[in-house]
Amino acid sequence: MVTVEKSTEQIRRDTILQAGVDVFLEYGYVSASVDEIVRRAGGSKRTVYKYFGNKEELFAAIIASLAVQMLSPLGSAIDSDSNLQKTLEKLGKAYLDVLLREDSLAIFRTVVSEGVRFPELAKTFFLNGPNAAVTRLSSYLEQQVKSGSLKLDDTHAAARQYFGMIRSDLHMRAALGLELPSELEINKELKKAVSMFLREYSA
Repeated sequence: MVTVEKSTEQIRRDTILQAGVDVFLEYGYVSASVDEIVRRAGGSKRTVYKYFGNKEELFAAIIASLAVQMLSPLGSAIDSDSNLQKTLEKLGKAYLDVLLREDSLAIFRTVVSEGVRFPELAKTFFLNGPNAAVTRLSSYLEQQVKSGSLKLDDTHAAARQYFGMIRSDLHMRAALGLELPSELEINKELKKAVSMFLREYSA
């Protein structure tokens, strides 16, 4: 495997981005300051603005970056060589693991609290996070329809339904800070969702 070394510019940008992640998740969008980000990352405000333009663009870059990191486990969960049920179970488990991570919950809370005032940030989060996950599953479902394993007309809608069943109220409770579900509860909801999905759409 070829290792590509990062340039000094890329390393500098990544350092600012990580400092931004820490500051925004700690303080929220409104209370977070570029001064604090600079203090943690080093350099100057001028450097931050050089790479990201302004505070809003930096936050958008952070959301996009975190969303990509959070969704990366879903790619390995989709195995074309595995049977449909096992793949759906593996994908669902990876999806819930991502949703219930502390950084995922923190960024979700931040986007919800700031999304009304900054709709572009909410749009960035939605497109790079939830919608990207649905699109990835939809592509897999299309393959299953072509192979004759599933019978459905709208794979995108079916993907949304599947993720919705898996989330149940587990994610909402965690996001509200009420409680994190146990592994037993997660597995129970997961098996129920997969069973319902296959009963509805199996060919």
